Amino acid sequence: MIIRWLGHSCFLITAQDGRTWLSDPFDSTVGYPVPCVSADVVTCSHKHSDHHATGALPAGFTLVDQPGVHHARGLVIEGIASFHDDQLGTVRGGNIIYVTEVDALRVAHLGDLGHQLSKSQLEKLGEVDLLLTPVGGYYTIDGEGAGQLTRALKPRVAVPMHYMTRELDAERFAGVSDERGFVEQFEHAYLDGDELKITRETIGDYPQVVVLTRG
Repeated sequence: MIIRWLGHSCFLITAQDGRTWLSDPFDSTVGYPVPCVSADVVTCSHKHSDHHATGALPAGFTLVDQPGVHHARGLVIEGIASFHDDQLGTVRGGNIIYVTEVDALRVAHLGDLGHQLSKSQLEKLGEVDLLLTPVGGYYTIDGEGAGQLTRALKPRVAVPMHYMTRELDAERFAGVSDERGFVEQFEHAYLDGDELKITRETIGDYPQVVVLTRG
């Protein structure tokens, strides 16, 4: 599969057979170029405009934005209910974690998760090969919290998202930290580009944390 980071929490994942999954598309207020890519399936972790902006996407996709098990374009995607904060959703509402299998690899996208997972949530996630996790704090778990969760899940590779970069609107996302508080807890590598190409045979060639870069 090819994992391309479009910025913030948005990834385009392309399977070997050409099927595509787009996660958490954002609007023009975020700072990154608005994603206008075609996708077969689009998942949105919650209703905020930096995670549920589908208006610029080419038509023809299947939208998944609810918890439960979804059968979409040959993918079986499970949405696991969680919260956007550590106060049972009373501050920022709900969040959906999505997990599916692509090319024999189990992929989990944590959305804007704001808390550590319960035993039952961890059991639902199961063994994760590729973890896409927020790390910037303030609106989500921070680097320390993401590190704790990564150690609990033990993914073969974790990719950080939702952190401060030179492209992210610093005024809108004031309080969000960069990726270093998470990355420096693990063996890691910064890739020269926004794409990660992995298979079940090659995923072991990477350290536990891989940082995708833009521009």
